[in-house]
Formats: sequence, structure tokens, C-alpha cells
Amino acid sequence: MTERSHGGERALRQISRGLVGLSGDAREVELRQWSLWLARVPAIRRSFIKWSEDFDPLRYNEAASVALLANAASKVGYLALTEYVAIKRRKTRGRPFRKGRCDLWIADGKTERSWAFEFKQHFCFSNVRAETLHQKLDEAVGDADEVDRSEGDKRFGCLIVGARNDVKPTRSFIERMDRLMSEMPMAFRINGGCGPVWLGFKEAG
Repeated sequence: MTERSHGGERALRQISRGLVGLSGDAREVELRQWSLWLARVPAIRRSFIKWSEDFDPLRYNEAASVALLANAASKVGYLALTEYVAIKRRKTRGRPFRKGRCDLWIADGKTERSWAFEFKQHFCFSNVRAETLHQKLDEAVGDADEVDRSEGDKRFGCLIVGARNDVKPTRSFIERMDRLMSEMPMAFRINGGCGPVWLGFKEAG
């Protein structure tokens, strides 16, 4: 997935019918394990829409999106917690401890690896700038950096992006979003539901 085509664009990787990989290092265990996790999301979106008359959690708000992602993690046998009380460090000098909340924690019992996530969600116009997306992702990474290292083997910020309700996800829009999101260290497009949604990940320092 990290290789580029002759045209200079990142190669897309069809992971499943509803999941497309846009960027990521194939040597990283996260790419392999998260592909299994995120591949479960489209079916859950379909179930919600069938049950609740076109309600798509990934197109609603951050809290609903995180809950859906936790649901998907459990489908592949991962442990998952959302919005739990966690130890965080302040951004001030010395970074003293404080109590806070972590958006999502996931662990794979088989490999004994765990991850702590902080999220931001953004519904964008068709002319959204790359700088806006990177700024939103960096905000999530900043929040993840406040989570104490003891909360997971690695900490990640994640940006969830979808089109505004008044923006039609045309083919050109999807292709443009694929290009913008592929600039992030790891990114996926999740199809289906009430429209495509993009997830971009970046590890906290």
C-alpha cells in the first residue's frame, strides 16, 4: 500500500467490499490488524440503517462513530472500551497527572497488543483544504499525547471525515478525498452506509 503508481498517486488497496486502504506501512502490525477490525464496519452500518430507518452512526457524530468502531472491534474478538476514565498528563510544564477520559481503547488478546485512541470528526465541504484535515488530525494526536503511555502499547489520533449533508459525494469528490487522506500516515475509506467516510490515523509521540 505504500508503493506509488506510475502516475505518482498512492495505490489503493481493496481490503474488502466496503473497505479501501489508502495509506500505511505494510510492515506495521497495526495495518494488518486494523484492516480486519475496520472491515467489519460496513456490515454494522447496514444493520443500523435497516433497524433505525437510515440512521448511520458514522454520519451522525463522534460519540456514535466511536461506539460503532468499538462494536466492530468486538466482532473480530478484540476487547474495546469507550469514553472510560483514564490517566492523562497536562500540557503544562512538568505535565502533572490528571484524571480524564480516553475515547477508545482496543486490545487484541492473541497478540497482547493494545491501543488508545482520541478522535475528531469533521463534516466537510467539497473544497476542503488539506491543511484543514491535517490540523484536525493533529488536534486528535495532541489529545492522544495527553493519554498516559500506560494506557496502551501505542496511542493514536484519528480523524473521521465525511461530506456535509448538503454535499453530494460524487466520484470526483471521492477521488479528491482519497488523495488528501492518503497523505496521512495511515488512512482508509469505508464505503456503504449513508455515504463514504474516511479515517486517518497518526501515532502520538
